[in-house]
Amino acid sequence: MHLRIAQLVGAAAGAAIAAVQALPRLVQRVPVWLLALACAAAATAAAWALVPPEPPPARWPLLRIGVLASAMPLHSPTRAYTEEGHELTLARALGERLGVAPQFVALAPEAFADALAQGRVDAVLVREPLAATARAGTEALRTGYRSGTAAAMRSDTPLRRWDDLRGKTVCVSRAHQGAQALAQRAGARLQLVDAPAQALVQVRTGACDAALHDEAQLQALFLRKEWHKFSATLPAAAPAELLLLASAARPQALQALQQAVAAERRAPAWQERNRRWAANVAYEAYFDQIGPDCH
Repeated sequence: MHLRIAQLVGAAAGAAIAAVQALPRLVQRVPVWLLALACAAAATAAAWALVPPEPPPARWPLLRIGVLASAMPLHSPTRAYTEEGHELTLARALGERLGVAPQFVALAPEAFADALAQGRVDAVLVREPLAATARAGTEALRTGYRSGTAAAMRSDTPLRRWDDLRGKTVCVSRAHQGAQALAQRAGARLQLVDAPAQALVQVRTGACDAALHDEAQLQALFLRKEWHKFSATLPAAAPAELLLLASAARPQALQALQQAVAAERRAPAWQERNRRWAANVAYEAYFDQIGPDCH
């Protein structure tokens, strides 16, 4: 037994010595370009080994989302209202995906790029036209939500075109800057409110001739029986997509955000968000309308 082991060890040692002796001849036969490529690969691997890794996004204590000041969460002294648009709703859904609580930071459009570059926010949620202010050094992630602006009016209204709003009273929330611009271009008398329900209830009471909101949200609202008499509308105008802006200088964070957005951008998810928005706003408008009658 011991003799057999000794023979095996001797054979292995002889093979190793022969391989070492043949190495110079093998190197001589390898093309120069292949040796250079191998050396370059080894040097690159060594250089990457010296680069400190980026902290994993899972360690974020908070997910800081920049939004326009007008899109910040509403704080009513009386009761809670549903906000205009989906910026805050999507931010909360992304926070659940990433396991962090979103913190909202009010930003002006011209501050988007610096806030991302300096790490004051992890991402910015904004409509398509304003996203162009932060293109340098940022990645724009498509959220899957795109909508034009439309109107909610009484079903017996004679208004059929945007030009027909000239001189009419139009209710718009402060958060919907696109709707404000459309109303002003049409020559309407603009009446600003804090929440979409406050605009829509004015249509029901006759105080406003129209309320302007996202067409995608209004279509969900018009499916409700109590809104059939107020489902006249105008052709959707100025379509815009909701984008999430993130810094390209933080690749791991960017990848985590890309995965979270991809999971939340599915059409059924947006249909459910629009349905939930319509249900909440319909209840709030109803409560606002009957509230004064209860005193």
